[in-house]
Amino acid sequence: MTHFFLVVWSLLLSLQWVHSRRDEGTNCKPVTASFCQGVGYTTTLHPNGVQGFNLQQIGQIVETACSPHVATLMCRVVVPECSSEDDSRMKPCRALCEKVKTDCESALRAKGLLWPIKLRCETLPETNCVQFRSAGGLEPITAGTGQEAPVISVSQTHSSACQPITVPVCKDMPYTVTVLPEQETQDNIAVKINQLYPLVKVGCSSHLKPLLCSVFLPECVSGKPRSPCRILCEKAKSGCEPLMNKFGFTWPEDLKCTAFTTESCEHYGVSSSGGICEPITIPMCQGLSYNETLVPNLLGHTSQREAFTKMSFFNSMVQTVCSVDIRIFLCRVYAPQCEAGQAQWPCRSFCERARRDCEGLMSSFGVSWPDELQCSSFPEEMCISEEKRPEMLNAEEVVAKLEAGGYSVYGKPLTLSTARLLLTLMDADKSGDLDVAEFFQLEYSVAVIRREYVESYGSRNPPSVTENQFKKAVAAREFHLDDETFRVLWYEYRSQGGIDYDKYVAALTKLQILKDRFKAHLLNLPCDCQVASFSIKQFMKSAIV
Repeated sequence: MTHFFLVVWSLLLSLQWVHSRRDEGTNCKPVTASFCQGVGYTTTLHPNGVQGFNLQQIGQIVETACSPHVATLMCRVVVPECSSEDDSRMKPCRALCEKVKTDCESALRAKGLLWPIKLRCETLPETNCVQFRSAGGLEPITAGTGQEAPVISVSQTHSSACQPITVPVCKDMPYTVTVLPEQETQDNIAVKINQLYPLVKVGCSSHLKPLLCSVFLPECVSGKPRSPCRILCEKAKSGCEPLMNKFGFTWPEDLKCTAFTTESCEHYGVSSSGGICEPITIPMCQGLSYNETLVPNLLGHTSQREAFTKMSFFNSMVQTVCSVDIRIFLCRVYAPQCEAGQAQWPCRSFCERARRDCEGLMSSFGVSWPDELQCSSFPEEMCISEEKRPEMLNAEEVVAKLEAGGYSVYGKPLTLSTARLLLTLMDADKSGDLDVAEFFQLEYSVAVIRREYVESYGSRNPPSVTENQFKKAVAAREFHLDDETFRVLWYEYRSQGGIDYDKYVAALTKLQILKDRFKAHLLNLPCDCQVASFSIKQFMKSAIV
């Protein structure tokens, strides 16, 4: 099993380890950190740790043994092997960092430890770097010659009981129940799929993941597994086999496409013409009433990456909510709904509604409605005229989606009470929960605050916002608090000498709710009677004090 995991990573990274000799008289010093003994080198230029890292914190993380590679990663980043500063061969690979971070997330949270803020996986090299450590030290992963990548065989003897799919990787398939070989479990299946998942992440084919799920977790139909789709297999193979061959491996026998049928293809989102549905990866278009799209899209973009780049032009307009329809309409054009390998067009009326509500705002920015989105080019029949009512989210579900979306800080998610405040702020229709458009705005609001917090206040130990920093943040948002009101708010939300991330989000959200209510009060006055009304400063004071 371990051998296979290393083989797969070799396909992605082709690690070439070269032990560099150093001239006598360099500034190399012995590695003294106890947790870095036995990692494959003995000298470093930074025996006390690279600036910005806490050696004690790193030691605590390594001692959790949360990943078999945690020491290799942490030591090579914090107490790096003695070499030239820009020698990437001595650095850990980005993929290794991501693997360790995933392995350790729950363990660190359970022990109250935080991932080092300066350790950002995306800054590490992808090739010509250190990938793993064996018992004998660092070794290169070398490709074989004509080897077949080993894949665990799928037994042909299945139980007759359908069961819900619980493996996270496959929960977005167009079916929800599977049937497994006798004595097999979904926990074991998850391990098998995860061994091949690095190939999915490298992006050699967007069809590889659906293929793996359909092979290892086939759809259950009357207690029997549905055969995987041959066309899906051929598409995945054509994308990934060249990469495998490049490193001396052949397409696995257990994924032999001729063993599958074309009769099942429609059930896996493949049309008779060969069009294949694929999971939506464009962030702005996730969480709608559909989750699969087709490329090329309605405008001819040949990948979701290209479509995302083109539609980024609309980001500011979507964020200002010039129309609830604009985001959904754009997604239905750039990432159209896919059913049985066919793209579903939005109707002309859908386009006209989105354009009518947004074109005025665009004109104020000196921008014209794009020619490629002329409503006359959209059909009037056999099309999507409006969005189905999306799933509604309550406060508990908001907390879960924010945590899953990475809106935590140092492993600490927002609390339920803060989520309730956010829900109140974004619940435009006062329904008590959020639809997809409202939640999208909530995500954007939290993302802005989180980025501000991490960049400006996260370096403190413990991370928190000081009283002076909080006062500046309040003033920058024009909340108009007098000194007494500010002090009351400060003492309500501070703890341990400052305001932590959760309380910071809660305080700013509460102030924004009050500010919006004050504006609504002014709009409801029968005339321009602001003189007869009380000021926003008085309103804030009466609400807070």
